[in-house]
Amino acid sequence: MKRTLLILTALLLTFTVFLASCGKTEEPSAGESEESVESRGEDPSAEPSEEEKEPSSEPASEPSESTEEPEDVPLPEGGVELLFTRYTEGKKGAVLFGKCAMDAEVTVTAGEKSITVSSYMGYFAATFENVKTAFDATFTQTVNGEPFDVPRTYRAKPEVSKAAYEQEVIASNGAFQFFLSKMIPDYVGGNLFSTQEINNMISRIEGRLETVHGYNPNAEILYMVVPSPMTIYPELVPDVYAKAQGETRLDQVLAGLETAGATVIDLRDTFNAHKHDEMPLYYKLDSHWADYGAYLAYVELFNHISEKFPDAAPRGMEDFRWTADYYKSADVIMYLGYSQDGVQEYGYYREYNIDIPDVINTYPRYRLPQLLYSDQSTYEITMPTGRSNLPSCMVFRDSYGAGVYDLIPERMNTTHYIGMWNYGWNNKQIQNEQPDYIIYLVAEWNLHEVVYR
Repeated sequence: MKRTLLILTALLLTFTVFLASCGKTEEPSAGESEESVESRGEDPSAEPSEEEKEPSSEPASEPSESTEEPEDVPLPEGGVELLFTRYTEGKKGAVLFGKCAMDAEVTVTAGEKSITVSSYMGYFAATFENVKTAFDATFTQTVNGEPFDVPRTYRAKPEVSKAAYEQEVIASNGAFQFFLSKMIPDYVGGNLFSTQEINNMISRIEGRLETVHGYNPNAEILYMVVPSPMTIYPELVPDVYAKAQGETRLDQVLAGLETAGATVIDLRDTFNAHKHDEMPLYYKLDSHWADYGAYLAYVELFNHISEKFPDAAPRGMEDFRWTADYYKSADVIMYLGYSQDGVQEYGYYREYNIDIPDVINTYPRYRLPQLLYSDQSTYEITMPTGRSNLPSCMVFRDSYGAGVYDLIPERMNTTHYIGMWNYGWNNKQIQNEQPDYIIYLVAEWNLHEVVYR
C-alpha cells in the first residue's frame, strides 16, 4: 500500500513540474489576472485606452461655464444686424452695411474711432477709412434720442465685391446715400473737354439743326442732361473726394449746346429746389433717378413744349398714384456683391390713375416695380397715340430713359424711341419722320455721347 502511495505521489510531482514548464515565463503585473495578455487576443504593443491611462500630473484647464457658446441677448425687432462689409472705391475704406431700427441714429465704433450715421427705412451704412483686414465693430443706436437695444459687436471682414470690376461703390457718412465710381470724374473735375472738342460738337449740331429746320423751322433739338447725384448732394460725398472748383464738363457742354442753337433743359436748379422733399430724387441703392426725380424732369420738359403746344402741358401729381413700399434694390447692391433680394429699398412707385392710350401700356416701363426697366423698353419702339393736337418726337436715351418711358408718349401724338444707348444720327430717317422735337436724354457721366456723337 505504501509502495502504491509513493508511486502516485511521484507521478503527481512529475505532472506538476510538467505543467509549470508549459506556463508563463514572466510574472504577471500587479492587478493582472493569471490569464495572459495574448490569451485575451489583444496586441501587447497597442496604446492603452483612455480608461486604462493613468491621469496626468498636470492640472487640467479650467472648464468653461457652459459646454455651449453663451447665448447673445436676443435680437429684437430693429436690432442692429451687420449684413456685410465691402471695400469702397479704390480700397479707400470699407462700408459696413446692415439693418437697424426705423428712424435710428447708429453709432459704429472700431478701435478709437466712432462714426454716427442716419438710417434710412431700417438700413444703415458707415464707412471707415484705412481699415484692417478684419476688425471688431460695436454698434449702438438711438431712436428719438433714446437708446434702443443693447450695444452689439460684430467681426467685420472687408471684402472686394466680385462685381466691383464694373463699378466701385462710395458710401456717404451721414445721410444714407450711395454713389458709383463713374460719377467721380465729373465731381472732382480735371476731365474738361478741349476747346476743339466743344467746337466740333457745336458744328455738328448746327448741321443737324439745318436738316431739322429744312422741314420745320419751329422744330427743336432738345437736350436734357440728368445731373449726377454727386452734383446735387455734394454734402454727402466723402471728404476724400474734393469737389471741382470753377467750370465743370456739364457747364461746358450745356453752354456749347446753347451756342449751337439747341434747346437745353438744365435740371440742376429744379433738383436743388426739391432735394429734401419726402420722395427722393434718386434711388438710395441704385445710380438712377427715382420716379419722383423723373417726374420733375418731365414737368420741366413739357412746361417748355407746352409753350408751342398748350395741350401738351404736363400732368399734375394728382393724375398719378404714388405707391410707397419696399422694392427690389438695383445696381448699387449688385456692385456691392450682395443679394438684390436680400436688401430691399423703400421707394415710391408711380402709376397713372387716369385713362391713357393703350399703346403706352402695351410696352411695360418696368418688368415689375422691383426692377429698373423691362427688356422691351430698351428696344427701338414707336408709340402712336392718334392725337393730332399734340407734337411728335424722336428720343435718344440711356438707361435714365426708363424713368420717363411712359410719361413722354402720353403727351405726344407719336413718340419714336431709338434703341437705348444708340445715339447714331440718321439724316434720312429724320427727314422722313419730321419730328417736332428730337430729344436727347443722357446722364451727366455720359456727356461724351453728346460731344462725340
